[in-house]
Amino acid sequence: MRLVLLAFALALLAWLPAAAQARSGERPRDVERRAELEREVLQELNRVRSARGLTPLRVAAGLRAAAFAHSETMVVEGFFSHTRPDGTPFHERIRRFYTRRGWSSWSVGETLYAASGTQHARAIVASWLASPPHREIILAPGWRDAGIGVAYRSSAPGVFGGRETLVVTAAFGIRESRVPVARLNS
Repeated sequence: MRLVLLAFALALLAWLPAAAQARSGERPRDVERRAELEREVLQELNRVRSARGLTPLRVAAGLRAAAFAHSETMVVEGFFSHTRPDGTPFHERIRRFYTRRGWSSWSVGETLYAASGTQHARAIVASWLASPPHREIILAPGWRDAGIGVAYRSSAPGVFGGRETLVVTAAFGIRESRVPVARLNS
């Protein structure tokens, strides 16, 4: 009985800091942002788009923040989906970072990628291009902005089965036609 209580107490002690960290919004210490891979994925996307005569994508800080936040949440919470477990769809998540306020036209899209081990930008983008729905998003001529978020965790829970996991989120967007300030205040 003492061993069971001791095991329970140790498990509880291990769980409490992680639970407090998740509630506080603090990033778990074992999640790494792979900024170099983020840059390389964007470069590869622009290489592919340019080869087809499409406008290159420029980094939008809001899209980059939204993309990384989603990749990080997936490796921490152990799910892989455009929709958060609480039902929040991707466009609502992105809108928190890449606002439509002040713009008459606003649109966003998203692609996801997850794998175990080391990944290269060219392989990630090739994987998306091999999937018709992802290809359609990447090669949509209207996109002007993008943000790539890459999160790595040596042991990701849930659907990742405790394995080493790299998750890449690419968020695409366009905002056009600034609304005059007078219209915003009315």
